[in-house]
Amino acid sequence: MSMTSINCEQIAPPVWASNTVQNLQGQEVHLWRINIDLSFHNLSALQEFLSPEELQKASNYLREQDRTRFIIGHACAKDLIARYLNIEVAQVSLNIGTNGKPCISPVHKLYFNISHSGDWVLIAFGPEELGVDIEKITGDFITDILMEQCFHRQEIKVIKESGDSTTDFFKFWTRKEAFLKATSNGMVDELNQFTCMEEAQEFEFPSLSIKEHWDLKSFLMDQIYAVSLCAANPLNTIRFLNY
Repeated sequence: MSMTSINCEQIAPPVWASNTVQNLQGQEVHLWRINIDLSFHNLSALQEFLSPEELQKASNYLREQDRTRFIIGHACAKDLIARYLNIEVAQVSLNIGTNGKPCISPVHKLYFNISHSGDWVLIAFGPEELGVDIEKITGDFITDILMEQCFHRQEIKVIKESGDSTTDFFKFWTRKEAFLKATSNGMVDELNQFTCMEEAQEFEFPSLSIKEHWDLKSFLMDQIYAVSLCAANPLNTIRFLNY
């Protein structure tokens, strides 16, 4: 069982810049956000970016909003990948990696991850493995049983003693989701055995075979979304971009 270290930090809500694709510089990460309401009128054009397999997967979603998020997320990811690599969108092929995580050939040294909730799709790009998670803050499904299954006792204590327990619940929830996506792990039984508290912590994680170091930033978006971004490289420079 390997030792894993993760450094977590809550940062101020970011300022999102205009839509401009520039090459990744050094260890910087780009986080794009796409509003599905503003993008809806482009849905037919975006569908042309998807493969027959991706269109079939989109059609499997029962709710129209879920289908829309999937189409926008994957089509815009392909468009951005094409722009980063200076190729045509038709040349972009998304592979399915461990536990269904979309990826492109490692020869490009470009990593990405997609998350969506409510009216937003987020796509993160970086030079090493990374994961992003966005969740709309709602208390509809929070229960003591769920917290005991997913959170360490220290995290539960913070949530229950918080002046805004729902927001803190989703802070920890998105942190663990972003970490699992960055490490290409699906849901695991050990979620309540490690913490994603502020600052650095080290813990044993059974699915990782070597010592790993991860950096994680969390923030609120529009006061109603919790977002966490986790990467294998230091998150010293993050560019926040509107698509």
